[in-house]
Amino acid sequence: MLEMKDTRKQVEFYFVICIVLSAVTYGLFRAYPLVVGPKITIVNLKDGDTVPDTTFTLSGNVVRAREITLQGKPITIDDHGDFKETLVAAPPYTILVLVATDKYGATETKTLRVIPK
Repeated sequence: MLEMKDTRKQVEFYFVICIVLSAVTYGLFRAYPLVVGPKITIVNLKDGDTVPDTTFTLSGNVVRAREITLQGKPITIDDHGDFKETLVAAPPYTILVLVATDKYGATETKTLRVIPK
């Protein structure tokens, strides 16, 4: 009889441990966007690039963002987080400031300097 009680207590202990570990794992999964924040990726330009004309296209992707602005004005993003904007560069160079904000208020800022030919 003593063995059965010990085995039952062990099973109960492991069951509680599994429930606690599941709850902690789920909590970390849900907290990930809050901890990491938004991320901006520019796909066609780097900081300091020379563009062949004064009119150029800026394209990229943003993840975990509710809103993205370029020079303080909102730009549209599609369902996958992609964006594409046609811009005009002025000599000697143009500074572009992108700011992504997530639903928790965390932000990421990307600054690019573009030089027209």
